[in-house]
Parts: sequence; structure tokens; C-alpha cells
Amino acid sequence: MALDVSTARRDDLTVVRLDGELDIYTVAGFRGELDRLDPAAARIVIDLTEVTLLDSSGLGALVSLLNQARAGTGQLGLVCPHRRLRRVFEITGLRRAFTFGDDLDQVRDALEAEREDPGAG
Repeated sequence: MALDVSTARRDDLTVVRLDGELDIYTVAGFRGELDRLDPAAARIVIDLTEVTLLDSSGLGALVSLLNQARAGTGQLGLVCPHRRLRRVFEITGLRRAFTFGDDLDQVRDALEAEREDPGAG
């Protein structure tokens, strides 16, 4: 299956919406879209609401993006309302590494809280 990637600005956030499978076959397109962004300086939210499959390649791309954001003043949040997808992060031990929310507003609030108290995130 394919992965559709779209990017939009929402106030001070760059929202990257994914629709489809984020796996070994589609991760290059995802990374290509991210090449246009500066994770070390941006506030990025990846919307996983319509993701139907997330494999280790997709996780690796998300971890790489998180590391780039943390190397500077950037922030990364994930919209991930589906328990089945969040379970992937729990199983791999990555649940605490990312900022999650069920919708964009929750992620924005969590990122704002991290910005105000960096030690809390």
C-alpha cells in the first residue's frame, strides 16, 4: 500500500499528516517530505491518525526525526489516537520518548508544557 504525506502550517506548528502504511516500502517518501523541514528549529507534529501500519523502518524514521529536533530547539509531537498503534511504541520501549496526544490540540498543549518546563518532558 502507498503512503500519502501532506504538510501544512497550523499557527506555529508544522503538521505532517500520514495516510497509509509507514513501512520499509514507503519510508523514503516520508523522509523526503521531512527533508524540506528543519527539525532542529521547528515544532513538528506527525499525525498518525490514518496510519494503518507502522514497522521498524517507520519507527526508525520517527526516532531520527526526534533526535534531530532534540539536537536543537525543535519539538516533535505525535497525534496517535489509536491504541493499536500506540501499542507499537509501548512494546518497543519508545512510549516515553515521544509526546503523544489523541488530537492536534492535545499535542499542542503537551508541547507547550514541555516548552515551559523542559525537564518535565
